[in-house]
Amino acid sequence: MCASIVEENQEKVIQTVKQITNEELGYIELRLDTIQEINSEKATKIIKAIKEITPIPIILTNRTPKEGGYFKGTEKERIKILEENAPLVEITDIELMTETTLRQKVINKANKTIISYHNFQKTPTIEKLQELVNQATKIGDIPKIAVQPNTKEDTYTLIKLIMQNNGIIGISMGQLGAYTRIMAPIMGSPVTYASITKESAPGQYDIKTTNELIKKLQQ
Repeated sequence: MCASIVEENQEKVIQTVKQITNEELGYIELRLDTIQEINSEKATKIIKAIKEITPIPIILTNRTPKEGGYFKGTEKERIKILEENAPLVEITDIELMTETTLRQKVINKANKTIISYHNFQKTPTIEKLQELVNQATKIGDIPKIAVQPNTKEDTYTLIKLIMQNNGIIGISMGQLGAYTRIMAPIMGSPVTYASITKESAPGQYDIKTTNELIKKLQQ
């Protein structure tokens, strides 16, 4: 289970990290794109401050607005922040659709990578999603697929994708697909995201609810 931190400055990030008490938490996702006037130096300070508080591994994310993020600078600036801070964290999330040369700069510096794809409009066909997983597998460590369902059948497509691919992160977003955040880890997905104080994506449950539901279903 990964707790997503969606805050606007270092002080609030640290306050949120200090609220984390769940020993079963596997990761913290640091969403740099939500931090105001973020730059590489500020990101480094925040990462080091988090590591002084907790040993929980960090997933570093600087999401592009094209895929639901809030970073306001140029694409080169966004990648520079990730590239320079990737060595400081356990996992770095970089979007599959990032320009190839920029994407590779981050991959080269990262200890481990999540290669992510987000679609907030629809759920592509299972064939298209499989193509994306195959591409992500070739260039990084963990493929991540997050898509918007418009029907119940769309959520089944995402579950089928998880079942056909060992070790991928799969999320069907929004209230319609919220149950997939619980089912995915039971079916082998290595990470599911939960909120601490604010949800970082539509349909996300808080840490306590996510943990309780997963435990009940596993039993």
